Amino acid sequence: MIFTLSRHGGFASRRSGLAPVLLALFPVWCAQPGVAQAQRASAGQAQAVLLETAGKWQAFSSQQGAAKVCYALSKAGTRSPANLKDVDGLLFVSTRPGEGVRNEISFVMNFPLKEDVEHQALIGEERFALVAKGENMWLKNPAEEPRMLDAMRKGADIEIKATSKRGNPTSDKYSLAGVTQTVKRAEEACK
Repeated sequence: MIFTLSRHGGFASRRSGLAPVLLALFPVWCAQPGVAQAQRASAGQAQAVLLETAGKWQAFSSQQGAAKVCYALSKAGTRSPANLKDVDGLLFVSTRPGEGVRNEISFVMNFPLKEDVEHQALIGEERFALVAKGENMWLKNPAEEPRMLDAMRKGADIEIKATSKRGNPTSDKYSLAGVTQTVKRAEEACK
């Protein structure tokens, strides 16, 4: 299985099925840096190939049949409140050429999120509105993805402010060191 979401398909279809795919790929991301061979993410899943590691980021490609996905990802460096430290937040920048998707930014918080509120991504002075479905978040306005990616390339870190389904405020911080190099590598792999 690979990403099957479409930015053009609307809110519901864009958000369906993302968490299982990302969580299946997470063990591959956790593999030691420098492992160049293809690794099976889980039984029945497409192979994810580590393309490059830079800073706190890694680039991968995955293919199942004719469908290909390439992505850069990073794990949250810090998380608050402290009782959520047993689960990791993930930040993805993915490209799916078969769906016409390039550099889609998404977040997996790994806990249920409040869906009727606006969440935020902060990069320096820049703020971006996020929407949630289940444990996942995307930009509220997908047209802002190029602007956000540009801010990520120029910034030092990104903070994600979200509200859990129970109403508790949360914060994840990611280093942006290596994002430019790994996103470029993922883009090149999915040309």
